[in-house]
Amino acid sequence: MKATIIVSALIVILIGVLSVLSGEMAGFIALIATLAFGLGITAVLYLKFKPREKRVDTFNPLSPTLRWMNTAGSILLAANESADFRYLGGYGYRVLSNGQQQSLRRTLWDYWGIQSHDTALEEMRSLLTEGMRAQYKQDMERLALQYQMYTEEQLVEEVRKIDPNADEDSYLPKMLLAWRRYGENALLGWDMGRCAFIIQWCYLSGYVDMQEMLDIAVDAGRKAQKVFQNWEEMMESYLLGVQYWQHEDKNTPGSMTAERWGLYEKLWKGQKPFRESPYVSTPFELPLSKEIITDRYGVLPEYQKYYHPSKN
Repeated sequence: MKATIIVSALIVILIGVLSVLSGEMAGFIALIATLAFGLGITAVLYLKFKPREKRVDTFNPLSPTLRWMNTAGSILLAANESADFRYLGGYGYRVLSNGQQQSLRRTLWDYWGIQSHDTALEEMRSLLTEGMRAQYKQDMERLALQYQMYTEEQLVEEVRKIDPNADEDSYLPKMLLAWRRYGENALLGWDMGRCAFIIQWCYLSGYVDMQEMLDIAVDAGRKAQKVFQNWEEMMESYLLGVQYWQHEDKNTPGSMTAERWGLYEKLWKGQKPFRESPYVSTPFELPLSKEIITDRYGVLPEYQKYYHPSKN
């Protein structure tokens, strides 16, 4: 794109000099208008079809650790349409407006039973140590015994006795094959992704302080980094957790699993409404820090003039 602009500018300058020397300015003006229009169209097409690898968010006020936390919870964040990747927990200081803090508190209570400092720490530490992995382990040990000699094809055929449309992404083969490969760590991305993200909501709700938030979130992130090699592995583990939680087939139309996979694919490719893929902007292997280097809304000092609310 830059090369095109430079070459076009040199051509315009050259033709402009020749036009002045020959006295044919009308043609020169028409040329400038044509080139300006062409460059405008080129710029629009470049922005629209820019390669995924170049769609990097260059204006993000969060610290690298907080960006990692939002990326770990990217699918959940994306499912909340009012949330934004550039804010702590998707909301940052906007939690002060329109009853957003109360909304987060209701969500924490409805889904997690969290309504205080103690319950917040208890639930988040439980995710670190056991999470849904514990129940998954119990269920898979039972199923593994029942279907210990079955191949993937045989598992699919077993499910087709009930559902003719079953495939390798149906619940039984998907869960058992993941168990055979990863053991209980098959759901680690699900537990650590939720932990790294939900603890931010606990902070925004006023249940924990920032140091407690970072302590738990960084522990979750480091635990995931020890098991997974990249964001793709972690997010597929997260989505496996969604499927296990809902006990549904991945490709069932209208299911939460299908919906969350759709969100993930848009995030991965940087498709509307997610022009910048968080997985490109934030390296999975990023060193995570428990040091507090932002204001209370997660904003770095150099960005505070842009992101501070009018009233603290």
